[in-house]
Amino acid sequence: MLRQATKSVREPIVRNLPTLAIRKEDVRAIIFDLDRTLIKSSLGFDKALSKAANFLTQYFKRQGHSISGAKIYGTLRSIAKSFESQGLYDRDEWWIILLRKLGLSHLSGKWVHEVTMLYWRTYIAASPPYPDAENTLRTLRKRGYRLALVTDTDGTPGMKRKRVKALAFYDLFETVVVAGEDTPKIKPSKMPFTFVAKRLRLSPKKCVYVGDNPKVDVKGAKAVGMQTILVKRHGLKADRPTLVINSLSQLLRIFKGLDG
Repeated sequence: MLRQATKSVREPIVRNLPTLAIRKEDVRAIIFDLDRTLIKSSLGFDKALSKAANFLTQYFKRQGHSISGAKIYGTLRSIAKSFESQGLYDRDEWWIILLRKLGLSHLSGKWVHEVTMLYWRTYIAASPPYPDAENTLRTLRKRGYRLALVTDTDGTPGMKRKRVKALAFYDLFETVVVAGEDTPKIKPSKMPFTFVAKRLRLSPKKCVYVGDNPKVDVKGAKAVGMQTILVKRHGLKADRPTLVINSLSQLLRIFKGLDG
């Protein structure tokens, strides 16, 4: 089964992670993650963090505190990494913690939310879709597959949905679930995956979840009985996804239609 499944994919499937055969005949819906799966959000993160660091450098200077942009940027990256590992996403807290680390807590105020909005405006503008994303989604939809999105909250209420609606292919998703807003818990909790299946009125076994994060995407979707496909954007070990691919376009070689 594995050899037959991999031969149908033009690009070689990554082999340093466990791969099993997709039960294509069971699939009625393909559900996607957003960041680093459909869009190049790593680019947006870098540019948004740089923009915020530059803003803060100038702000601190006006307040009589000369702190290098490099130090601010490095500290923010450390804070961001710590927050992500804990599943925390409120950007307002990033700047508050930065102030604390720099001994500038007395400067904290409502203005920190302005930095958050600057961050997100930059992030959205600098996070283009992967080149094969739109064509892959549109083709899958034409082939009869129902499409949905399950993505974690950005920490700023409504921001993730705003980012999703800005996508050129937003109209292709039958439903969008923002975990942490539509459900109490974020991925890898079972809640968002169970919720999207309920919205689609499908058994999780008839759904495939496509994501880039082994710990969050694969683990959560598998827990409710979904098949899982890992798009390999990192060199991370996976919790035995059903399949590992290098690019979204490979999905078109796997899912040829409900009658295929």
